[in-house]
Amino acid sequence: MKNFVIIIHFLISVLVSFQTVAQSSEKPLQGNWSKGPSERFVGAVWVEYFINDSTSDFLASRVLFEPKARSNWHKHAGKQIIFGINGEGYFKEKGKPMIHLKKGDLLEINPGVIHSHGSINKQFIQGVMMNGVSEKESTVWLNPVLEDELDKK
Repeated sequence: MKNFVIIIHFLISVLVSFQTVAQSSEKPLQGNWSKGPSERFVGAVWVEYFINDSTSDFLASRVLFEPKARSNWHKHAGKQIIFGINGEGYFKEKGKPMIHLKKGDLLEINPGVIHSHGSINKQFIQGVMMNGVSEKESTVWLNPVLEDELDKK
């Protein structure tokens, strides 16, 4: 029940606090946003953590991908849920076709799945929830995703 309340609170917080964002390499929104490190992302990416609690083994955040920005290939120790908030984005599991994401889309990613997510031609904001954050390597970051890998299987 506690996790359900946290998830509902997260979704309400994300939707209520959402604002229109101008494309910029400056801090994009009011709040506690930090720029995603270039060792993990291609392009400008911003992250705002709502919950990052290794004791409860739960993370909830908002991620803003500027146009054509994306994560490197990576995998998580726990399950990850992505919720489309605004714009156009994608999810791509390594070796499989790209899945397009938009506002309202919900995607569940199982532990250990090598994947990438980001924006396509427009800015994309996603909500992220995941467990497994108490693991030593809760996220293992791999190499950048090349442009030609996005369209290939």
